[in-house]
Amino acid sequence: MSAVIGVRGGVGASTIATSLAWLLGERSHRSTALLDLDVHFGTGALALDLEPGRGLTDAIENPSRIDGLFIERAMVRANERLSVLSAEAPIHQPLITDGSAFFHLQEEMRNAFESTVMDLPRHMLIQHPHLVHDAHVAVVVAELTLAGTRDAIRILAWLKSNAPQTKVIVVANGVPNGGALEISRKDFEQSIERNIDIVFPFDGKLAAQSAKLGKPLAEIAAGKMNAPFNSLVNMVLSHASEEGAGADADKSGGSKSLVSNLKSMLAKPKAKAA
Repeated sequence: MSAVIGVRGGVGASTIATSLAWLLGERSHRSTALLDLDVHFGTGALALDLEPGRGLTDAIENPSRIDGLFIERAMVRANERLSVLSAEAPIHQPLITDGSAFFHLQEEMRNAFESTVMDLPRHMLIQHPHLVHDAHVAVVVAELTLAGTRDAIRILAWLKSNAPQTKVIVVANGVPNGGALEISRKDFEQSIERNIDIVFPFDGKLAAQSAKLGKPLAEIAAGKMNAPFNSLVNMVLSHASEEGAGADADKSGGSKSLVSNLKSMLAKPKAKAA
């Protein structure tokens, strides 16, 4: 499970999340779910030219209904391998939840799909911190601005404290080619005390084409623009496989290592009495 988190609104986290989900399905041949948790203003379905349906709002209003059959009926299919769960709840209708619905959704999606990508708005991260606990990877999307730097520092510190087991990928999005930057890459990296993993250059024509066609950026990207998308999906899959291998090792090796330690202790020659 991957969580995509924008450090600020408008940095392109939803664009990255949609493309990542499409890549996991089409390029990696994995059954994939895209869970858009911006209940009122999410663009996951819109970016794929789909009607969002009522699945997510129904789940929030009736958490007890969430099971495998509910997931099968509520998800909107984008293609053979990618399904979407999102909403366009009326803005006069606040949805009150204790977060149990999201926990059940994560659990059922983990059972039903090989990969899940959560488009996780910042306010949801604050209100429901448990959402990140089951994520193998957190993709933190930032812009190279003063405000973007400040909020990247805050979110990275939050992840370190609240989800230390989650692998973090830092993405700089919308970086102009040869244009003046508000914050240089070097200053940004010094401020967040780590390197940027992937840089997505700004391409206004590609973004406009993506919106007009109702296709994710990764699907229509070509040439140099394709490289960062490939890097992202490879890093996500690499971190997820590391997590799985580590969990398997813990399960199979925990008791064995304890027995080995006891045997080695017993095998040590006893000190001779003086």
